[in-house]
Amino acid sequence: MLAGLDKIAFAQGEVAGAGLSKVRVALQWLPQSQFAGYYMARDKGFYREAGLDVELIHTGPGPSALDYLAQDKADFATLFLTDAIAYARDPVPLANVAQFVRRSNLMLVAWKDMGIEKPADLNGRRVSHWQGTFSIAFTAFFRQHDIQPEILPQHHSVNLFLRRGVTTCSAMLYNEYHRIYQAGIDYDKLTLFKMRDYGLGFPEDGLYTTAERLERNPKQCLALRRATIEGWDYARRYPEEVIDAVLREAHRSGVPANRPHSQWMLEHILESIFPPDYKGEPGRLDEETYRDTVDSLKAAEMIQSAPAFEEFAPIETLEAP
Repeated sequence: MLAGLDKIAFAQGEVAGAGLSKVRVALQWLPQSQFAGYYMARDKGFYREAGLDVELIHTGPGPSALDYLAQDKADFATLFLTDAIAYARDPVPLANVAQFVRRSNLMLVAWKDMGIEKPADLNGRRVSHWQGTFSIAFTAFFRQHDIQPEILPQHHSVNLFLRRGVTTCSAMLYNEYHRIYQAGIDYDKLTLFKMRDYGLGFPEDGLYTTAERLERNPKQCLALRRATIEGWDYARRYPEEVIDAVLREAHRSGVPANRPHSQWMLEHILESIFPPDYKGEPGRLDEETYRDTVDSLKAAEMIQSAPAFEEFAPIETLEAP
């Protein structure tokens, strides 16, 4: 618990007047529309206006964003809420800075003609899914339905699924699901198990730092949060310009990308950040969402304990400017 955080009033000019602070943000995958708000906050000068000189670091495949944070190769990292809860104290004590993606896009995609129509059909069948920090919801799903698939690690493509080496693969609604369609597979050939349809629709991308850094420099954390929200709001208002920027970012890094897929991803990620049924403040992690996620993870026997909300998200006690 941070001492006296609720007494702090923040003003962007206060940080900006002290000169630019260099910060490194590890994003959890390669360049794509999933991170458009960060690109816009950087390219449109929102970070600089907040007094920040931000370096965006793309991770994966390989060391994760959490690895970068734990090894002091980044100051902030993007993580799913479930992963941050599961690893809240190890390898480093984590603190939530912002919760951007409010609803789950995670799913398992299966071949109908291989006999997969309901969760029980996965028992004993070959299923590929992402390992490490991305696997929590899938493991909970299998336990929920008392099934034991033959699990194969899934890496950075759905090629094994397309070649029918597995009956089922992991996918994001905004990414791999559309990639499968672009590979020539009509949607009616597929069975979908959306995690949000099974009570496992946890919020996804949030922004995290170490508890020590948040305690030492809460103003910087607030500055990063608010400037990134500005970036996402810009992405919502000017999608075509944003897609151009995403494609430049991808091509600069040698990552294959095309406009239709980038547009699909941007539309769906924006719907998850600004869902029409959510009336709260963008970027805020509310206590009820946190407690519901913790309870679900405990029920699935994925965790035994979790930090108190005030310890996990002390930034939510700060006064609004």
